[in-house]
Amino acid sequence: MNRLSDNTSDEKYKRVALAIAALGTLVGVLNGSTLIIALPTIMVQLHTTLFGVMWALIVYMLITTILAPAWGRLADIYGRKRLYVWGLVTFTIGSILCGFSADIGQLIGFRVIQAIGGSLLVANGTSIVADAYPRGELGRAMGVLSMIMAAAFVAGPILGGVLTVIDWRLNFFFNVPFGIAAIIWAQWKLKDIVALDRHKHFDLLGMVYFTVSVIALMVYVGAGFIVGLLSPAMLATLVVGLISTWAFIRQEQKSQSPLIDLSLFKIKIFTYGQVSALLNSIARGAVMILLILFFQGVKGEDPFTASIMIAPLAIALTISGPIGGRLADRYGSRLIATVGLILSLVGLFGLALMHYDTPYWYLAVCLFINGFGSGLFQPPNTSAIMSSVPPDRRGVTSSIRAFFGNMGMMVSMSFATPILLGTISMDEMMQMFVVGGSSIPVAVQQTFTGGITMAFLLASLITVPAIIVSALRGKDDLHHLHSIPAE
Repeated sequence: MNRLSDNTSDEKYKRVALAIAALGTLVGVLNGSTLIIALPTIMVQLHTTLFGVMWALIVYMLITTILAPAWGRLADIYGRKRLYVWGLVTFTIGSILCGFSADIGQLIGFRVIQAIGGSLLVANGTSIVADAYPRGELGRAMGVLSMIMAAAFVAGPILGGVLTVIDWRLNFFFNVPFGIAAIIWAQWKLKDIVALDRHKHFDLLGMVYFTVSVIALMVYVGAGFIVGLLSPAMLATLVVGLISTWAFIRQEQKSQSPLIDLSLFKIKIFTYGQVSALLNSIARGAVMILLILFFQGVKGEDPFTASIMIAPLAIALTISGPIGGRLADRYGSRLIATVGLILSLVGLFGLALMHYDTPYWYLAVCLFINGFGSGLFQPPNTSAIMSSVPPDRRGVTSSIRAFFGNMGMMVSMSFATPILLGTISMDEMMQMFVVGGSSIPVAVQQTFTGGITMAFLLASLITVPAIIVSALRGKDDLHHLHSIPAE
């Protein structure tokens, strides 16, 4: 494997690559977190239902999950820069179109365009940073990305509340100046460092099998809890998903240029890191929305106040992300990532013990512990995954990581939503959110809170195998990390 230049030792380029990747991450995270706050207003002004506006969220996550591996594979063939710039262009155009949506159908359609651009950013941002930094410094760089993401996580709901008060369309138009700036900057400064083999081919048949598999399995998980996991329609959907998954694996095993190189899973640190990331994503995926529902429903707070009340989670992420990255560069990923998951478990289990009248200080402490643990886990784990593969496999590696992360989020919401819907009637739920939880019977408040704590308990249980897998990943070769300045 040859490099096009020695830019990995270029301190200036490393900072530029990290800044451009961070800007793309910032725009993407802000887009998601601001939109959550705007959903009720969009529902009213576009004359649609809660189901309609939820699809505006779901379709973005689904498209990103499906396309991320494809973009990662194409980036390994054609280079990161081209795809990253096109991702910024597509995302910005999609944002403009979403802002001009006249009805919910248009909004969902334009969110597909936006998701195509977002998936390009997700699939290639981490690879750009991994190409620019030597292994011994990659954890620190991932810590900075984690900090940026956490900062956006804090600012997003608050910013969304302010923008929605003015006009909900600003939640989309807000992306445009940042997108344009990132396009110009990336086109001007980004470089393709790794010399890639452009004679490889894209596995289109594998992509078809993969798409059918993901859609079928996600429909089964998402709708099965509501319709019935053993209903004929859901069982048929499961069969389609399993058959297409089997066909995808067979196709990848015989393809000369597979969409996902399954041989990567023979690398212990890679596999264990991806599995622990998937389990952690399932465990933490619904935390923010569960607490927002608790604060706005049971506590009767307005969206702006609720967004501030969940800030300890993101503040802790902001603090611990760089710490986790630096410690991993010094001591290796296994210890730091595993300790982070243990702390995350402590915070989740603390939330599972809350009641409808639990004082806020207790919830804030649990949120902080959970966020601090997640911040310690993510940068070392990402650094270990990206450092475990050859440079020409970083695109697909980053996309697999994005796939597992998005998959975990979707599974998390799939089991949390029916738990809440099964606690109280829709009339009681609507009354709680309209008049405030303090105005409804205590028994209803207790029952709804019980559904939330049940979801947190399940999240705690899921974190236990994540800790075990992380601890079993094996030790990093610290001598190798610090003795080799570049791939």
